[in-house]
Order: sequence, then C-alpha cells, then structure tokens
Amino acid sequence: MVVALTLGSAWPATGMADHVNWSPDVESALRSANDSNRLVLMKFTAEWCGPCKKFERETFSRPAVAEFVNQSFVPVLVDIDKHKELAAHLKITGVPALLIVSPEMIILSRTTGFQTEQKLLPKLQKIVATHSPANLSPSSNVSGNAKFPPTPTRAVSQQVGTPRTVTTAAVGSVSSSPAVPDGPAFGGLCLSAVQETRRLVSGMPELALQYRGKLLYFSSAEQMQNFRANPEKYWPQRDGACPVTLSETGQTVAGQLKYAALFRGKLWVLSSEQSMKKFVAQPARYVDSLTIRSAKP
Repeated sequence: MVVALTLGSAWPATGMADHVNWSPDVESALRSANDSNRLVLMKFTAEWCGPCKKFERETFSRPAVAEFVNQSFVPVLVDIDKHKELAAHLKITGVPALLIVSPEMIILSRTTGFQTEQKLLPKLQKIVATHSPANLSPSSNVSGNAKFPPTPTRAVSQQVGTPRTVTTAAVGSVSSSPAVPDGPAFGGLCLSAVQETRRLVSGMPELALQYRGKLLYFSSAEQMQNFRANPEKYWPQRDGACPVTLSETGQTVAGQLKYAALFRGKLWVLSSEQSMKKFVAQPARYVDSLTIRSAKP
C-alpha cells in the first residue's frame, strides 16, 4: 500500500444521478485526483456497519448529494477491514467516516458518523468552494502543485534581532551551539506536524533544532518534543534527497515537503512536481533501485 501525499489519471464523474460512483480501488482513485483536477472524498466503511449502510441509503443516494459528489470529487470507498493500515495511518477510529483530502493527501475535512443530506451537502459545498483547484489561483500555491494549494497554518517567521541559540539534536546526544547562519531546512515547515496533521504547518525560529546538519523549525514545543523523542519516525528517507533524481542521475538534490509521499511507512520527499508524479506512479521502482545501489560494494 502506497499512502501518497500527492498523486496523479482521470476518474470519470459520469453515472446515475441517484448514486455515488465509489471506486473500491484506493490507489487508483487517488491517482486520478490530480489529472481530473478534483479533491478526493474518502468514505470509510465496513460490511458489518449498520450506520454506514444507512448513510449510503439515506444520504448518498439522494440525487443532489450523488450528483454533487460525482461532479466535484473523486469518491473512493475504503473498507477498514481490508485497509487496516491506511485507516490506522489516517487515524480513523470509527465508521462511517469521511475524509476530504487534496491529491497530496492533505486532510481538508474530517467527519465521523451519520450525516443527513441537509447537514452533509452544505459542508461539501463549502469545502469545494474553499479548496477546489478550479477556485484557487496558482499565486496562492504553497503545496507545490499550483492546482491544489492548501493554506499553511502560519506563515514562516523571519529571524530578527540578536543571534539566538539553537538546540543541536545529534544522534544519541543533545547539546547547544551558536545559531546557524543558513536558513531552515524544508522551507521552514514543521517536519513532525506535516506528518501528524497532513498539513503544511510552518515552524518558528524560536523553536529550532539541528539534526544531521540541518536546521529544523517546529510549530510548537510539543512538536519539537515529538521529534526529539523519535527523530527517525519523522526524518525523510535519504536525508531528504529526491529519490527520483538520485535513482535516475546519481545526483543528490534536496526534496521539498510540499512534494512528498509515504511508501512502506516511510516518508520520501521529491524535488519537483514532475519527480513526484514519477515516484507515485512507480514507487517500488525507485525505492528498490536505491536499495540495490546502496548494497553494491
């Protein structure tokens, strides 16, 4: 299972007006979101779930809801018993549940429990009006994909005033050192918050660590502590180098969190939208290629 933070083929929005064209293939449906220029509506369900059946029968079968979902989203049906890893990764604790996500798997909305047409349809319309790719201009892009620009929780602050002291988090030790003159890694985004919240959350210069020669900003003391407690959980593979560029050319080019994907439970960051699409299409090809390359004497 690939849990991609950005994906790319078109999923048809046609069909009967009295039902949603749910795709049972999670990966295929997610890959269609980018090219079809739509958000993704993920409905988490289970065969044994009575409220899930009621949700489908009394809400998603309503013509207004079905038509709007088919036209505005890539709808994907996720059976939590068949996709336990994905459900756990997205912190689904009960069904029925709905997630509206961008093709980068940035969560825009989360709803749990049965919803009537009167409650659900306005929510869906508001999300589309706010986050639909067609309603957002490229100039507002912070996700790396001009067609799907999520808004950061907080703008990256600029360091001013006297030099500060940052905490250095080397493997196995923590110490203090003078401020590093270079700018923060990953565009100042909070590495742990991006994985925990699936949002591009900017960090603050006041909350900084050095790790493996990179300066990291964090959005809160809690997020900094999360990273310090288990840095390998959040650290990108290949120290943040783009796996596509490294595999194809042998060159080490830094990736960006706005172009990111999770594969085999690991975070990979890509250097461009083109590289991101290549990786999502064939993640095993690039990961296995790098594994073989590293194993060679």
